[in-house]
Parts: sequence; structure tokens; C-alpha cells
Amino acid sequence: MPVSFSVFDAQHWLLAVKEQWQRCCEPGKVMLVLLPLEYPFPMDQALTAEEKTRGARFRFLRDRRAFALGRWVVRTILGVDQPPIPFLLQDGGKPYLSGYPTFNVSHSGGLVAVALARNAPLGVDIELMRRGSQMTDLMLLVCHPMERLHIESRSPKERAAMFYRCWTRKEAILKATGEGLRDDLSSLDVKLEQQHPWITSEPLPLKLLDIEVGWEGYSCSLAVDPGITSLDIHSPFQLRQLECFDQTSSSQYVI
Repeated sequence: MPVSFSVFDAQHWLLAVKEQWQRCCEPGKVMLVLLPLEYPFPMDQALTAEEKTRGARFRFLRDRRAFALGRWVVRTILGVDQPPIPFLLQDGGKPYLSGYPTFNVSHSGGLVAVALARNAPLGVDIELMRRGSQMTDLMLLVCHPMERLHIESRSPKERAAMFYRCWTRKEAILKATGEGLRDDLSSLDVKLEQQHPWITSEPLPLKLLDIEVGWEGYSCSLAVDPGITSLDIHSPFQLRQLECFDQTSSSQYVI
């Protein structure tokens, strides 16, 4: 996804997002920032010394860049980037900053997703959708029986998108709870038949939100506190607001 964006415009835009966060992100809101890997940023200044060592272990440049970009966005918005304050890790490996709002980062393909909220829990997952015969095998490992029935009831063209919705919802839940990994994903039902379902089977109740990221071929989901009422979505090319109603109501985008 070729992107033309000057360094000046990039820095100005993110500072505007930071100001928006400081003005408007109340306890009932979540902010989601979506950026392409081509977004210009000072990669050499984005990480702590320990993170630079970790980042150098990534085999591909795109993964090193995504790792640095996600951390730079979090630190810039929260105002802990000069110098970069080290992230702490929960028992499950989830990064956090003591005394600061909750955040979570995900990347796949050419996009990085950064979510921030005043109140926990919070998890985000984004995936570049890949189509192939292996999806049938993965469904048996990943999907709850009710989820498989829902996916199989859709047209062949819709099945891949529905499978990835299932996948990103589950990953978002595991990141929100701090688990990161779970042996039996098929035991978790993320209620694919519902638009913004509440999940009450976890240690903490969660609301799931499916996000249209604006780039073709991606699936993205958020797991948030059920008290969240709205979500501000920011990218350099669009600003949207999703009103997060309960599962019995409709939803709308304000563009």
C-alpha cells in the first residue's frame, strides 16, 4: 500500500491525535490509531536500548518497523517518548506503563493498530486475511462448534472473512485478559451471530467490536470494558467514530 506522507505532516498529524486524546478520551471512550508501515517516524529514537536489541532479532524489516512504530505511537500519545519510558510486563507478557492509561498494539501485513483507553480491560488484534485450503483445518482447532455452524452457513465468498472475524475476536480477548495464549481456543464462543456481543465467560466481562479499518483485506477486532460507549478511529486518511451500543441495538459510523 504505497503511502506518500512527509515527515512534517506525519509529526503534525500525530500531535493532533495526542491533543485529541488529552481533550476527549473519557472513561467511556476508546481511541484506535491505524497506521501503514510506510508512515514516517524517527525509528532510531522510538525504542529503549533493550527494545532495540529485541527488535534487531526480528528477521524481516517490516516486523522491526512495526515493533518500533507501535511503541512510538503509544509513547507519543501518552507523552512518555522523550526519553522513551520502558514498558513493564504483566505475568502473561502484556506491556503496560504504571500509572498511565491502558494500551494495546497489534500489527499484520502492512498495518499497525494501537488502542488506548482510560479503563481496562483492552485488547486489539488485526490480521491480514489469507485465503487457502488450510482454513478448514484451522477451523477445527480455533472455532467453537457454534462458530463453525455460523461460518459454514455463509456463502463461500464470505467464509474467509467470517473465520478471520472469529480469529481476531479471540485474539483480542486473550490480549485483553493478559493471557496471550490458550491451549483450547475452540472452547471459547465469540458469538459470531451478534454484532457487538458481550462475553461473560471470561474472568472479566468484555464487549467485542469489529472494526472496518479502511484498507481492503484486513480483519480487526477490539475487546473492551462493557462500559465503553464510543470509539474514535484515527488514521492519516480518515477520522471515524463508532457508537458502541449494546448487542440489541444498531451501530453507526460518523465520518
